[in-house]
Amino acid sequence: MNERALSAVTDLVGGIDGALTDSLDDQTADARELFGYLRYDGGAVEPYESFDPASSPPYAVTPAADLGNWEADPWGDPTYGIDASTTRPMEYDNGLIVDVAHVVLGVSGVEADHDAERRSTVVTGLYTGSREIDTPVADLDGEVAGEVIEVPSDLRATRNITSTLASAVQRRSELRHAERCLDEIDGPLFLDGSVYPLSLLRRVPDDGLDSDPDWTLPTEVLRTYVEVIDHCFDRGVPVYGVVKTSEIDTLIRGLRQKIERNEIRRDDGRLRRVPYRTDAQFVAAALRDDRLTHLAYTDWFVETEPVPGSDRSERLEPVASDLEHGDPADYRRAFCHVRLPETGNVFRIETPSLFLERGAGAEAVQLKALSEIAQRSDVPGAVARADRRARITPGNRDRIRHSLENAEPTHDYNAARFGEHHTER
Repeated sequence: MNERALSAVTDLVGGIDGALTDSLDDQTADARELFGYLRYDGGAVEPYESFDPASSPPYAVTPAADLGNWEADPWGDPTYGIDASTTRPMEYDNGLIVDVAHVVLGVSGVEADHDAERRSTVVTGLYTGSREIDTPVADLDGEVAGEVIEVPSDLRATRNITSTLASAVQRRSELRHAERCLDEIDGPLFLDGSVYPLSLLRRVPDDGLDSDPDWTLPTEVLRTYVEVIDHCFDRGVPVYGVVKTSEIDTLIRGLRQKIERNEIRRDDGRLRRVPYRTDAQFVAAALRDDRLTHLAYTDWFVETEPVPGSDRSERLEPVASDLEHGDPADYRRAFCHVRLPETGNVFRIETPSLFLERGAGAEAVQLKALSEIAQRSDVPGAVARADRRARITPGNRDRIRHSLENAEPTHDYNAARFGEHHTER
């Protein structure tokens, strides 16, 4: 783009900025007013505990140093984190698609034992189309465990087969490794991403839904999640999901339902408008705070009516018989949001509701997550350690991509033009 074109663009954008009549402070006040409407009945989202927006709004701003040095921490060190790095799906001219995930356990704490970090799990996923090949047998012994999984060619929906393959590889690897490390996990466990494998749940067979009954892997992965959650619950340590980027719209969808049901109107008589596309936008506006030394966060909320067939809702009924500590309602996700002061990025923190209802309680479970985030103003330290140790570099990916002698990598024009960039969730 030359200077004249850039100048024209900045003029156009400047015109848009001038059309925004509300200041940032006004936008924050409007978002906070909308946040208060979440207390009303109706909709698919409810606050975990009732609130009065005038006296106890459902959000708070606290000095990060106070949270990071939380002295009443009932768990202390160590904390654990699971994170997988992937190659992203690699396509070949014979129709083959391959994705590889490498996952490790991160351990954080002043006197933590880091021996468990030496182990890792590698899962290779295949989509072969109509080609039949014999996949290698899993090898789950030794310091580095390996497994090959296959996404069948006869799935009901194959349009987004690369995303299905990527989800299967990532989620299978993370929970395989967590399962291998269960004996070592005696402190809070942080998963990178949602606390359930949402992108695979719509593939879990269930009455009345268009699923894939012959593909057993999604159900196996879900059962492993439940096993890890039950194990940690038995040991009295919470399990969290830390969602760093998200298209989730649970809050704003529930808010719109509440506004319609309770007929919350503007001065001109029209229903109150919700101008946001995602929860992250809404929460970022409501939690905006100029103090770089403070952490802003919301109260806990619960999705009371998961959307059938959605890849953003949990469906635990198919594994209800495997739940050791209640029914699916006890395991549904509770969530809160945290806004980082320096970047404005919003994390969604999830945990199964049973961790709030029993044991140390909802406040302690939240403060533990906030404490770990406040210490680095970023993801918890255990997740950061897992991320560093698991990372597949662009060089690693290129070597893996060209390791097949009987398959030619598909040429990607844009990748060749702009460079192959390794992206992570």
